[in-house]
Order: sequence, then structure tokens, then C-alpha cells
Amino acid sequence: QEQVSELIGIKPENYSRIENGLSFPKPENILKISEVLNVDVYELFRFDNPKNYQATLEKVINKLKQDEQATFMTYNYLTSVGKMSS
Repeated sequence: QEQVSELIGIKPENYSRIENGLSFPKPENILKISEVLNVDVYELFRFDNPKNYQATLEKVINKLKQDEQATFMTYNYLTSVGKMSS
């Protein structure tokens, strides 16, 4: 973590928070992380897809309605990967 954070130009504790899902990286740092790890940006966000679309959609909508920070994080993520215009 220390080496990666140094190459990205952020504090190790901030990189640790990103890795643990406690913080979302700035869009410019997403690119730096992908370059340092030698992976495409989309691979940083590749997860196993849930099988039940409707149940997943309902969970996401409920979370966004109840959690302002999650709403902004989701918006920032979608904007940074080109899935939503700012």
C-alpha cells in the first residue's frame, strides 16, 4: 500500500481507505491507480454480478434514498466512468 500510494501521490492511509471501500478516489486518481497496477480502469470496478436484477435495483434505490453520501458517491462514480453526464 505504501509503494502504490507513493506512486499515486496520496497518503498511505488514504489509499488504505480506498482499498477498504471507505473512501472513493478522485477521478484523476482512478486513472493513476489503474496505471500503477497495470490494469484497465474497468477492472478496478469489476465485481460478481448479482443474479436478481429487480432485488438488486430495489436495494440500490433504497440505499440512495436513505444515504446522501452514497448518492453523491454513486453519482461521482457514474460520472467518472462516463455513464452519466455532470
